Amino acid sequence: MQRRICETLSVAEGAELPLRELRRRLGEPDRSNLRRGIHGLLERGLVEETCSGKERRLKLTLWGFLFVNPLPRIAHRPRVSIGTRLGEELRARREAREAERRRLEAEAAKGSRWIGYKHRFERRRFPGPTQARILSVLWEYADPLDEGLPVAAVKAIVGGDRSNTRRAMRTLLLRGQLEESEDGERIRLSYSTALWFSVVPPVPIEPIDDELASEILKLHQGPDLARRP
Repeated sequence: MQRRICETLSVAEGAELPLRELRRRLGEPDRSNLRRGIHGLLERGLVEETCSGKERRLKLTLWGFLFVNPLPRIAHRPRVSIGTRLGEELRARREAREAERRRLEAEAAKGSRWIGYKHRFERRRFPGPTQARILSVLWEYADPLDEGLPVAAVKAIVGGDRSNTRRAMRTLLLRGQLEESEDGERIRLSYSTALWFSVVPPVPIEPIDDELASEILKLHQGPDLARRP
């Protein structure tokens, strides 16, 4: 039932339908089954409920879209036993935890700390134009990603109304997509955001002026800045 709901929403205009129309397109299923299916999808963050006047509507989220249209596999993996696969996953997690521990220790030794907010999965939203531009600037020009960029440099590259940029940064911080330095002077992509962008890089609605961005970064970080490949 949950998959049918997501597939029906995915082909609707705006990936959104009134509950009455959704029920009709599903062939008038049992109301209790439909209600349980919708409740499960809401808990998983695959759909969100909106209101238009007195009419309740259901909309597919980014995660719901990926649930219906999973990313293609890049390469074929040979079949392995479940025990081998679990062992590989546990080893990868241990290595990731160890790498994170070393990174935190290195930051503590340098006297710098990064502050982030715990991401709430169910509140995930598509980034707005300004938010997407901020994420793209950090992905394209922070080298290394762990060091992020000065807030002032990001605002200058993003351009437009600075108050809008400031609000967009704050929203991304609250969503757990960005982290800020303890002194509030720098921001960077969170680990989960950087990992996601390694699969699906961000694309701003309007292209970023590369020459202007390089000049701005030289002013804030010195002439030896090398753009991230």
